[in-house]
Amino acid sequence: MKDRHIVIIGGGFAGLSAAKALEKKDVRVTLVDTRNYYLFQPLLYQVATGDLHAEAVATPIRRLLRGRNQRFVLGTVTDVDPEQKTVLMEDGSELGYDRLLVAPGSTTQFFGKQDIARRAWHLKGLPEAENLRSQILLALERASRCPDAGDRRAWLNFAIAGGGSTGVECACGLLELFRVLVHRDYPEIDPREISVRILQGGSTLIPDFPESLQAYAKKRVEALGGQIHFQTRVEAFDGRTIRLSTGESLSARTLVWAAGVKAPAIAEKVPGEKGDGGRIRVNSHLQLPEYPDIFILGDLARTPDGHHPQVAPFAIQTARHAARTILASWNLASPPPPFAYQDPGSMVVLGRFDAVCQIPRWNAKWHGPVAWALWLGLHLAKILGTRNRLLTLADWGQDYLFKSAAMEILRPLQGSEPYDE
Repeated sequence: MKDRHIVIIGGGFAGLSAAKALEKKDVRVTLVDTRNYYLFQPLLYQVATGDLHAEAVATPIRRLLRGRNQRFVLGTVTDVDPEQKTVLMEDGSELGYDRLLVAPGSTTQFFGKQDIARRAWHLKGLPEAENLRSQILLALERASRCPDAGDRRAWLNFAIAGGGSTGVECACGLLELFRVLVHRDYPEIDPREISVRILQGGSTLIPDFPESLQAYAKKRVEALGGQIHFQTRVEAFDGRTIRLSTGESLSARTLVWAAGVKAPAIAEKVPGEKGDGGRIRVNSHLQLPEYPDIFILGDLARTPDGHHPQVAPFAIQTARHAARTILASWNLASPPPPFAYQDPGSMVVLGRFDAVCQIPRWNAKWHGPVAWALWLGLHLAKILGTRNRLLTLADWGQDYLFKSAAMEILRPLQGSEPYDE
């Protein structure tokens, strides 16, 4: 079996978990990704809002793939040939495989609104998080010396499209940040001038949570000074004005988009029936029915038993199941039972020392400091690498205990320009 070759597309939660599950096994593994680091995405918003430095959430993939049977390839996959069992790379090279694991994650869904895609900020990558952090600082700098009241108000209006976990965590992070940073570093700005709004297309925040926790999250956002606009969608954004589905307009320079995700471009090159958001339908072992040597993992997988959340636990569980299925087939062993997602629960942090948490199997619904402590411990445990855990702990210690956020340097924007015409 040692000559059998497994190619993994994507180095996120699913791809890396699959590689770790195959470590020290008698197979060759090649992991391909467009970036050479593993990114702990759940904490990206904290990079944007200054609670963490970027280095705390990124770990070099080569450092994590230490198995002698494993290698990493930096590059972009442009096509998949299931008949020839090859993966075509952007540089023209090819990778042959015996089994292919497709785990590219997801990308931001703008629903065809190109003006928003060009001008809104989002949190799907490290450069984007650092860009948003620089935009936040830029807005404060511009507002601190802006003589025109209308322009000053636009710089100090921060809008977040989407009231799911990412949108709520980002809003609370911004509100906590401004409460500390403006008083300390921007005496020219009256904190009451700053507005943070969540623009939610539905009627509740964090809709996947129980009603009691939804209500608690709403109360917490409002207690921090945030505003919530339900049944309100963003229709257009030109960098200065947000046009809303209600017919109203909002003068703002900063729009954070957290209103949906979709399959990345490579999904179109993978055979199989596509479902909502481009997710690919698989059988009970996460295989393409017509090509059982191809497995679809994580955000891209649409399993027969339902529409599972595109979250880290689902991605990790699909990866481990695919690895078990492959090894069982090559060892002529009985296959594992069909894949069944075990929901470990969900958490949303609501600023300092506050969070909501639900664990379905225990019928647990917690909020407040206890939920926050559980969130803190779990995220520290899930971050890969001792160095990254120590960096995260140091940043959190500075921020939570000494209110010293990592927001001191305005970096040049990567790949985009500030809206300062």
